[in-house]
Formats: sequence, structure tokens, C-alpha cells
Amino acid sequence: MSQDWADNIAQKLISRNLIQIGTCLILGAADTGKTTLAAALAKRLAPSRPIGIVDADIGQSHIGPPTTVGWAVATNPPPLLSSDRKTRGDLWQLPTASISFVGDVTPVGHLLQLTAAIIQSVEQASKVTELIIVDTPGFITGPAASALWWTVQRVLNPKLILAVERNNELSDILAGLHRLGPHLELVKSPPQIKAKSPQDRRAYRQSQFNKYFQNSLLHNINLSDMAVQVTWNSSRNNPVSHIAALRNQDGTDVAIGIITEWQPDKNTVVLKAPQLDIRQISCLVIGDATIDIAEG
Repeated sequence: MSQDWADNIAQKLISRNLIQIGTCLILGAADTGKTTLAAALAKRLAPSRPIGIVDADIGQSHIGPPTTVGWAVATNPPPLLSSDRKTRGDLWQLPTASISFVGDVTPVGHLLQLTAAIIQSVEQASKVTELIIVDTPGFITGPAASALWWTVQRVLNPKLILAVERNNELSDILAGLHRLGPHLELVKSPPQIKAKSPQDRRAYRQSQFNKYFQNSLLHNINLSDMAVQVTWNSSRNNPVSHIAALRNQDGTDVAIGIITEWQPDKNTVVLKAPQLDIRQISCLVIGDATIDIAEG
């Protein structure tokens, strides 16, 4: 069982005093056990102190909705994972503290936004806890992936990097990292973990969107009252069905919403989003991801 594997690894890491304070960055391909390992660490550490969990897997989010980096705090009693057999996913049973919008469900084309979202989330979490675990997406192939994680490492300066791999697939990213300060620990991924199909991933993502938007309202927004930003590919000409972030003056993303109507001639937009005070919103950030409004 992957849970037994994660518990054993977590116990060994803690017994060696490798994870105490600072940031722990977990890297690895998709379906290698990163989230299960993060949960096992949190379960063992939370009884003695609060643990920050940053979920940067924007396509298979467990904390906050997809398209965002979300973070939460695990305290005593330890967090639980509930098995979602329908989508073969594991869900953190933790309330989301805050989210940071990236704008899509893939890092490709959104490396700056993802880097900024991870950094913002870690900075926010560091105000309430001294130990933060960052769970990352399975984006590890090619020069762009190496540049992303080297930059994240440079900015976050983690105390520990856990590299979860099957067959040295992280070698390009890890080459030389041990010379830059963090302790680098190689972790062998358990062979029993089955890769999720694209259909499973889409189904899980849709279930997370459905959960987030289930009690949403329609909000009419006067665009003259706020700034409008777009992400990499988005066009403001026809952003209906695009997901957008509702950002306050402090740069915090209060919520995400689905654009249902775009009326530039009237300078208005209608969004389906959770209940919130629109007066707090100073910026609308239109992302590249779209969602079927009927399903969302």
C-alpha cells in the first residue's frame, strides 16, 4: 500500500531530524506519491506543532480549486485523507486558508504565475507556522521545468528537498542542487502506485470545480470600478466560460469565478462565484482555463 510506504518514509525522515523548521519542497512526476507523502509527514508532525501545507498541483488540486495554489494548516488532531474511489484521488480534510490564482490547470505557459503563487502562499503560511511542506505538480521534463524548480528553490531556499522518483527522471533538475544549500533526499516511488488516466484526471478536476462552485451566486461587476488583467493566452474579446480571479487591493485572491456574461459596451461582467463582498475586489484576473458553465 502506498500509505504504508509514505508512513515508513515519513518516520525515517523525522527520526533523522531532516524536517524540523523552514520549507520542505517535494518534487516528482505525476502519480509518484508526493501528496501521500506530504500527508504522512503532516500526520506525524501536526500533534506537536502546526504544519503549513502548500498545494501547488494546479491541475489536481486538493487544497483550493484547480487553477490555484492553495494552502492550509494542519494542527492537532492530525489531518485525515479520505479516499475518493470515483476519481481515485485523495482529499485533504483541511479548510483552505487562502488561494493564489495561476490561471490554468497546467504550468506550461504559466511559469511566472505559478512561481509567484507558490511564493505568495509560502509567505502567507510562514506567518502562522515555522514548518511548511510544498507539494508540487508533476511538471519535471525539459529545460522549462528545470528553470522553474531552480527558480523556486532559489527564492524559497528550502531546508529540505524530497525528490520522489521512479527511475532517475529528476536527474536534470537535481543536478547540482545539493551544492546550493538545501539537503537533498532521494525517495524511491512505490511501484504499486497506478498512473491516473487523462479521463480520471479530468473527472477529478471537474469534481473539484463542482464542489467549489456548488453554492455560488451570480455577481454583476462594473468593470470601471476595477483593473482587469489577463494571463498568457486569454483574450478579453470573448472570455465567457473562462475562470477569473477576484483579487483585493492587498493582492490576495478572495475567490475564483466563471465568467457567464461579458458586456464591454456596458462595461460590465457577470460571474458565477461564491458569496463575497464585491466592494473588496479591486482587480479581475482572467485566466486561460475554461469550464462548462452547465457542469460547473
